[in-house]
Amino acid sequence: MGPTEHVANWIVNLAGEDIPADAKKVARETAFDCLGAMIAGSVEPLAAILADYAAGSGGKAEATIIPTGKRLPAPTAALVNGAAAHALSFDDRSGFSHSASILLPTLLALGEKAGASGREMVEAYVIGHEVGETVMPRDKMDDYPFHRQPVAGRIGAAAACARLMKLNVEQVKMALGIAGSMASGVHHSLGTMTEALHAGLAARDGIMAVELASRGWTAGEKVLEHPSGFIAAFFGSGEDAPALVQRLGHPFRIQDMVMIKKYPCGGSNHFTIDALLELMREHHFDYRDVEQVEISQAYYSVYIDPINQRPRTGLQAKMDMVFNAAATLVLGKIDIETFSPERLNDPRIQEIMDRVRMRVLSKWEISRARVERRWPGGGSQGMTGLPVIVRLKDGTILSKAIPPDRILGSRKNPWGFENIRAKFESNARRALPEHKVQEAVRVWSRVDRIADIKQAIPCLVS
Repeated sequence: MGPTEHVANWIVNLAGEDIPADAKKVARETAFDCLGAMIAGSVEPLAAILADYAAGSGGKAEATIIPTGKRLPAPTAALVNGAAAHALSFDDRSGFSHSASILLPTLLALGEKAGASGREMVEAYVIGHEVGETVMPRDKMDDYPFHRQPVAGRIGAAAACARLMKLNVEQVKMALGIAGSMASGVHHSLGTMTEALHAGLAARDGIMAVELASRGWTAGEKVLEHPSGFIAAFFGSGEDAPALVQRLGHPFRIQDMVMIKKYPCGGSNHFTIDALLELMREHHFDYRDVEQVEISQAYYSVYIDPINQRPRTGLQAKMDMVFNAAATLVLGKIDIETFSPERLNDPRIQEIMDRVRMRVLSKWEISRARVERRWPGGGSQGMTGLPVIVRLKDGTILSKAIPPDRILGSRKNPWGFENIRAKFESNARRALPEHKVQEAVRVWSRVDRIADIKQAIPCLVS
């Protein structure tokens, strides 16, 4: 049995009771958290542009645009909702970057169309995450120019949809082949509206791949292992495929890889934000006391892109570690309003940005850190695990290192459901009246108890 067929068999034949309870719990909480981010993101300009574009395409009324209530074909609804879910960079950080803003909109739209249950949705979510994470050789992910969220995300979305729609093994192989040919997304567009489009397109294409496969559409049946297949195209060689797929479900990874975001910005900013806030609490200083801040970054990190050193938009600022560090020192917090025009032009933040130094690590330094096991697994672009260093005007030097696996919201430092719920409520209030917010919490915080996704949609419509 080849790798692609192995994955297809796993998707089709995995029993729901064989998915660990903690994997389902993380999927449930992450989907709920992302739903709040989607509702909040729906009022952003990019969501309005995309919704207006999608409305002109017409088609069958199959699934709902949240929270407007407009009904469009399921792939189109997933496109709009997926972009909204990633519009604020407030969705999760996970194995293939931001799995929730692809998997939730995909399964929400397809689940509504098909009348699937919440239990089926959660199982498909876990399966989609595991497959999307598995197809990436983590030791070959440095210095790549593509955005792994929409690249691996299309494979994950197709896997999740195939499970939800109960495709057979041959149909799943075709769906994976179709999704592999759709995979795309480059880092150059991070910090623009197109970053959110990455999520929306992957969500749309997951549904499209499965709906085509169910109708008899064909694709390469060895998309993972073929010398000109998915893994070879993005990572250099399909020879890795057999070893990669053998780890599928051994163990399940979602419960160890998902980080629920506390801050609405690029995930690799979080270790810097947490480190600075802890130092400020411990040593009782503020931005006026700071002489210099030093943050170490890999030479290939998108967080040191020179075009974003003075961000012109809130979307650029979300990806800019210099801005996030300065805003943390000045404001003492990072929230949605941090990336407003007023904050971007705050003279205090602009002044402190001049005091933030990005120390770019050489390839040799990174290699040495890996040998000494001081580097996080997977080649994370922004999370070096190295300390943030603050020099105060009185000569005091302070440092704080937040290991990537201990960032607030990660497995080893969980945020707790009450905080996840409070975040959802705050996000949902941007677009829903209070009674709908509370109904949405009651219904969607335990998505696995929903008998029919269609019946759970009205509380998400304003």
